[in-house]
Amino acid sequence: MSDEHSYEIEINNVTKKYSETVGVFDINIKIKKGEIYGFIGPNGAGKSTTIRQMVGFIKPDQGNITINNKDAWNESKEIMSILGYLPGENILPDYMKAINYLKLVSDIRGNVEWTYVEKLINYFELNPKVKIKKMSKGMKQKVALITACMHKPKILILDEPTSGLDPLMQEKFLKIIKDFRNNGTTIFLVPIFLVKLKRLLIKLLLLNQEKLYLKL
Repeated sequence: MSDEHSYEIEINNVTKKYSETVGVFDINIKIKKGEIYGFIGPNGAGKSTTIRQMVGFIKPDQGNITINNKDAWNESKEIMSILGYLPGENILPDYMKAINYLKLVSDIRGNVEWTYVEKLINYFELNPKVKIKKMSKGMKQKVALITACMHKPKILILDEPTSGLDPLMQEKFLKIIKDFRNNGTTIFLVPIFLVKLKRLLIKLLLLNQEKLYLKL
C-alpha cells in the first residue's frame, strides 16, 4: 500500500437497486491507508446499504468493491480478519454475559491479544460480568465497539458508532479513533455528532437521493 495511487478501500461504479428510486446508484469512493472518511446523508439515502456491500453482506448489482486489494464479495472471509465492523443496529446475544461474549468472539477470530481486550474493557469503563440483556443501549454499544476493535484492525467500518454513548464516552471514542488513525488504520464511519467528529475527519462524503454528489 505504499504506492501513492493505491487505495485501502475502493468502490467503483457500484449500484444496488431495489426500485427505480431506492438503493444506491453509481457510487465511487477511493480511500487511502490511514484516512478517515465520514459518510453522511439523510435516513434512507443508502448509507447502510453501501456499508453492507463493503463488508460483503450483500452483492452489488453493478460495479465492484475492493478492501485491501481484495474483492469485498468474493473474498469477504479474508477481509474480515483485518477489518473491524460495527453495524448500525447491534444484535447481541442477550443471554450471555459481556465477558463470555467477548471471549467467544476472541476465540473465533483467533488473532486477538486478550490483554488488549482487557485494556479496552477498562478504557470504556465496561462491567463485563453483566448479562447483555440487563445492559443499557450505551453499555451494549461499548460491547460492540470493543468487538470491532479487539483485533487491532487495519480497517474500521463503523455505522453510527457513538449511538447511545454519553458525552464522556463520545470523547473517549474520538480519542481511540485518533489513536487508530495515528497507527495507520483506515476508518470509514457514519457519524451522528458531526461537529465533534469534524475534529478528526479528513474528508466527508454526502449521500443524498441515492447518489454521492459532494465531497468536503
